[in-house]
This record gives sequence, structure tokens and C-alpha cells, in this order.
Amino acid sequence: MSCDNMNPVKGDLILPSGVSALDRVLNGGLSSGLFIHFYGEAAAGKTTAALQFASAACRIGVRTIYVNSESSSPVERLEQISGKDFSQLKDKLMIISPKDFEEQSALIDDLELYAHHDTRLVVIDTLTRLYRSVLDDRKTNYLNHRELNRQAGLLKGLAREKDMAVLVLNQVKGSMDKSEGFEPVAGNILDYWSDYILKMRIGKETGERVLKRLRPENEPSMCRLFLTDRGLALNPDQKETKR
Repeated sequence: MSCDNMNPVKGDLILPSGVSALDRVLNGGLSSGLFIHFYGEAAAGKTTAALQFASAACRIGVRTIYVNSESSSPVERLEQISGKDFSQLKDKLMIISPKDFEEQSALIDDLELYAHHDTRLVVIDTLTRLYRSVLDDRKTNYLNHRELNRQAGLLKGLAREKDMAVLVLNQVKGSMDKSEGFEPVAGNILDYWSDYILKMRIGKETGERVLKRLRPENEPSMCRLFLTDRGLALNPDQKETKR
């Protein structure tokens, strides 16, 4: 763990998701000035959580930059969660979609140029998808590892210097530790830069999702939620949209 992570510099904004249990685990919500790392298996609800925070930011007039490296657009899910047409949200939410790892690198270099004075949330969904796509040549893997580390460092600097909350979503891979089942991709890199780390997994009940905060290590550190049409919720009161 870096010295910076021992003493995170919090900013003056805490952005709640509106889901009380999730916000308690995050000590009130996403704090500006911090690098927050969510990882979990496919369909665990990482994107849903990120879109809930983006929707909450729109409600209070805060701008969000949403970097989407996934193959599908988040717009339809955002409309479900917010209950609004994207045309009503786009003034406060910029979605940018890099096509490859090189383009992602250039985009993160220039993120500050996309930001307005009221941009306080940056979401990267996901940081490692395009990175994994270039890990097929041992000759270039070291350079790609270095580049991912550089990108994470730039995002951490952006959070601190511009007083933004940076929420980084991450994929997982199989773990040798059978009790855990999976671990974050490039975990050594993301661990170094992260102020908060949350692990998300699919529970046993239909729609159930379990979130555990791994950093910082204080209580409360876990919550149980349900994935519904309108996002993560305390109760399974709506039909689940993804599994």
C-alpha cells in the first residue's frame, strides 16, 4: 500500500447513491478527491451502481464524465435507473467510448479538457477491458502493464487536483484462493492507487448482490442489496433485469 493510500485526501463533496446501505458502506457515498475501485464478476451490478451515482449527480446539478469501454451502451440502463430520457440528462452527463487501449490512454490523458467547473464525478467502465485485449504478446505485456499503471496514476491525480470522485470499475479473473473464487484484474496496480476498494458478487437469492468494502478497513463494511429494474435496492420489489 502506498503512503498516499494511508492518508487519503478527501474533498468537499460526498455524492450519495440514494441507497442507504450502499452509502453507509462508502461512509456516506463517493467522496471527491478519492479513487474508488469497484470490482466483481460479470453481472454483479458494477455498471448499475456507477449509473446510480451518475443519476444522483445529475439530480443535484453535478456533471459526470462516463468513460465506457464496454461493448454495449449504458444509455438504456441509465434511463431505467433515472426514470428520465437521456435527452434530459445529457447536459450533465458526457459519455465517451474509446475503441481500443491506445485510444483509452489518449482519452485519460485529456480527461481534464473534457471537464467543466462543475464536473465532480468520473466513471471508468471498465478500466481493464481494453487492457486485457492487448495482453497477447509477451514482448509488449510489460509496456501494457506500465501503461495501465500510468493511467491509474493520472486518474488518482485528477481526483486530488480537481477534487473529483473517480470511480473505476474493474473485471475479475479466477483466483487460486478457492474461498474467494475471483480476484481483480491487475489487482496489484489498482490496489496501489485505490482509496476505497469494494468487491461485488452475486448472492444466492434471485437478484441478490453482496458488497464488501476491503479498504478502508472499518465498520460497516458489508451490505446486501438486490438488482432491480430501477437499480440496486434494499428489497427485491421489482423484477431483476440482469443475472
